[in-house]
Amino acid sequence: MSEKTPSIQRLLSQARSGSRAGMERLAVITWERLYPVVFRLTWNHDVTEDILQETLLAVVQEVHALRDIRRFWPWVHRIARNKIQDNLRRSRLQASGQTLLRSQTNHRKTKGDILDDKIREEKLQKLSTLIEQLSRQHRDVLRLRYYEQLPYTEIASMTRTTPQKARTRFHRARKRLKAQLLDDTQESMPIVV
Repeated sequence: MSEKTPSIQRLLSQARSGSRAGMERLAVITWERLYPVVFRLTWNHDVTEDILQETLLAVVQEVHALRDIRRFWPWVHRIARNKIQDNLRRSRLQASGQTLLRSQTNHRKTKGDILDDKIREEKLQKLSTLIEQLSRQHRDVLRLRYYEQLPYTEIASMTRTTPQKARTRFHRARKRLKAQLLDDTQESMPIVV
C-alpha cells in the first residue's frame, strides 16, 4: 500500500486541479479497491455497482473538502460505508442477499445437498438476524474485521475511534453475538420430560 500512496496523492492533486484524466484514473482505482469490499456486504452485483456509483459521485463532489490527502482511503471507506447503510435502510439488503444465496444453492441435484444447503441457508439467515440485533457500532466493527479483514488501526480511523476501542468493541460484539446464539439455541431445544 505504501508504494501506491504517492500515485494516489499525485492523482488526488491532479483531480483537485481539475484534471479529468487524474479524476478518471482515481475513480478506476477506487472502484477496483472498493468493489470486493462492498460486494461482500451486499452479495448483489447490481446493488454493489449502485453503491459504488453513489460513492464515486460523492468523492468527485467532495474531493476538495478532503483536508489530508494521506487519509484518502479511510475517507473513501467511510463514504462507502455510509452509502451502504443508507441503502440498507431503504431496501433492506439482507433479504436480497439471502434470495441470491437461495438461487445459487438451488441448482444442485441431490436431496442431501439440497437439505445441507437449506440448513446452511437457515443458519446464515439466523446469524444475519442476530447480527442486525446488535448495536450499530458492534455490527460495523464485526463487518469491518471479519468481512473486510481490516486491522484495528484502519477500523479505528473509519469509525473515528482509537485502535484499542475498536478492539474492545470487536471483542464485546463477538461476546454478545455468542450469547445471543446460545440463548437462541437453548430456546429452540425441545423440552424432554
